[in-house]
This record gives sequence, structure tokens and C-alpha cells, in this order.
Amino acid sequence: MLTTLSGRETNLLFAIMEDMVAIRDARKLRTQIGERLLDLLEADYFASYVWTKSDGDTGGVYLNMDESNLAAYESHYQYCDPITPRFRMCQRAAHVEQVISREQFDRTEFYNDFLARDGLYHGMNYHAYSASGHLGDLRIWRGGNRETFQERDLELLDAIGAAFGKALGNLRSDAEKLRDTDPRIRVANWASQHGLTARERDVICLLAEGRRDREIATVLGVSVTTVRSHLKSIFQKSGASSRANLIVSLNAPVQ
Repeated sequence: MLTTLSGRETNLLFAIMEDMVAIRDARKLRTQIGERLLDLLEADYFASYVWTKSDGDTGGVYLNMDESNLAAYESHYQYCDPITPRFRMCQRAAHVEQVISREQFDRTEFYNDFLARDGLYHGMNYHAYSASGHLGDLRIWRGGNRETFQERDLELLDAIGAAFGKALGNLRSDAEKLRDTDPRIRVANWASQHGLTARERDVICLLAEGRRDREIATVLGVSVTTVRSHLKSIFQKSGASSRANLIVSLNAPVQ
């Protein structure tokens, strides 16, 4: 358990906590926290992703890593990654040797063809979760010519990770509330959910504003017949049986 902090560590921790309050974009927050962590933990490399069971790791941000190598991770190496799934199961910050033996890890394709290419050797992760799922992670690495991370480093990452998860959870909750209350966002999400084309999306946005077919046709510069053809397609895709039913569907929270 952390008992004493140097002046430098204290200042950086305060800066990190201020970032978590001030930054209202999750991607920007992950990037900024990464920059602070490299300084605080005297590390060399940083990456952060958001994981879902269906899509794997997405939304990557990274520092001091090769962009083409990260693209290879997203398309291939994440699917033969022997450590990140184990890190996700940890309830706290953990380093590589806590989830796999160094000897075994050094023989993997993941290490030799991906991590070693950028010089990553000593690593630790923190994965944040809420009831809605994985919120984001913090992946910190040092090169092979550096000392491995110590228990104190894990304790620092653990303390920051808990606040990081809370901040990301608040941002996700705020985004979900905005999605359900802002009519433009709600309609755009509804259109995406039902696979509408760009023109069908234009039609449904105007319909949601209470416009009649002739008004929609005038705004879009098309015939009334074309508008009604788009509406017919929207009915088929959404399963709505009438305009009233369609409006009810539009105003329902997007799942």
C-alpha cells in the first residue's frame, strides 16, 4: 500500500486527477493519462484500447509505438495475444510475469513479431470495467534495457486505475443520457441501428421534425413519390406498420 510520495509523484497524481475531471472526451482522456503515466512511472511506451467480445480491441490510442505495428496488432496479433485476456481477468494492475512465465512469453509470436519490433519488454496493464462492460485499459511498457516494474509501480497504477475507471464510467453514462435526450443523436443512432441509407436518414430526420411528405420533398429537392418510396423502405427495415408507430420507435431509447 502506498504510504509516501515524492513531491514529483504528488504533483503528477494531482495533475492526473485534474485531467479526469476536466477532460470530457474518453479518447482524449486515455491519451492524456497515458502521457502522465509515462512520466510518473518512468516508462517508455503506452497504449490503450476498449474491448468488446464482438469486436475485440478497438479505439486504440498509443504513445511511442509504430503506427503500422499497431495496425498489425488490431488486424492480427490481438487474436494470438497470450497476455491481455489474462490481464482482463485480473482485479487490479498486474505485470507480465504475474500472468505468464517470462520463458514462455519470450517464445510467443506475440512477443517476437509484435512487441519486440517496437522494443517493448517489461509491461503492466490495468483494465477498467463497469456494469456495462469494459471501459478502457492502461498498457504501460519499458524497453528490455530497463528495470522491470516493481510493486510500488503496480500500486501507483492501481490507485490511478480505480479513478480512471470511475471517470470513464461517468463519461459513458453522460454519453448514453445525451444519446437518449438529444433528438439528433437519437435519430442518427436509430437510423444506424436499422441500416438506413444516407438518403433514408435525411428523410427520417425531417419526418422526426414533424415535416409532411411535400415539405420533405421540397427540402431534399426530390419528388413526393421519391419521398414515399424512401418511407416504404424505412417501414420495411424498421418493422414499423404506420407513421405513428415509426415515431414511437424513434422516440424509444436505443438499445
